[in-house]
Amino acid sequence: MLFHSWEYFLYFLLKEDQHSIHSPFFFKLYQNLKVFLRDNRKGNRVIEEQRNTFLASQERIKRIDFGAGSRWDNGQMQQVGSIAKRATTPVKFSLLYQFLCRSTPAQTVLDLGTSLGINTAYLASVTSGQLYSFEGDPALGLLARNHLNRFNNVKIITGNLDETLGGMLADIERVDFVLLDANHRYQPTMDYFKKIGPKLHNNSIMVIADIHWSKEMRGAWDEIKVLPSVSSSIDFFECGVLFFNAQGVKNDYILAI
Repeated sequence: MLFHSWEYFLYFLLKEDQHSIHSPFFFKLYQNLKVFLRDNRKGNRVIEEQRNTFLASQERIKRIDFGAGSRWDNGQMQQVGSIAKRATTPVKFSLLYQFLCRSTPAQTVLDLGTSLGINTAYLASVTSGQLYSFEGDPALGLLARNHLNRFNNVKIITGNLDETLGGMLADIERVDFVLLDANHRYQPTMDYFKKIGPKLHNNSIMVIADIHWSKEMRGAWDEIKVLPSVSSSIDFFECGVLFFNAQGVKNDYILAI
């Protein structure tokens, strides 16, 4: 928590506004994002009702965690309401992911880290093709599946992501949008990026959640964003966004929303 607080202090000092954006592409993207967030600030009514249902749930489930664990509760038996409170993304960032997803062709979308499926639902509503959502914990996968079954373009894949991702990628040619919110450790994050990287194209966007969550995640973000295949990046503190559409000059922004 001390590291996370220090990271936010640095972010607060370094964050910029639209006047620091010289690229026409990113200036327009940022302006459109702010309008989208303003116009949809309450989120999707149906999805937010589902979020509230989870928040009120006193059901307890047996957890299996393949990642870095939780800051708040590492016990096997956990209350769904507590999981929803601590692990679901704030509405603003669910909308951010949705906005970025719809900024791509959104034919093939990857959601690494289904959890309760709130972000998955936001992504599914703008996915024009197929959304593959990966969850290591079978109990969470079942809860997510129960409300995501209203979308006919979502396939939930449960099991250890280290074992399930490669097989799925072998069957597809291109990936348009990726939300990487799974194993919050350095090496798995690097491995997932390397596996997905060959499938990305000029119009792809990848979001890595919790880039300031720990020293490991910060290290992974710092290494990935300078790779030659990455043309530009945006640090929104809660997540980092990677672009692959070379604009001539590499842009790395630290922005607030």
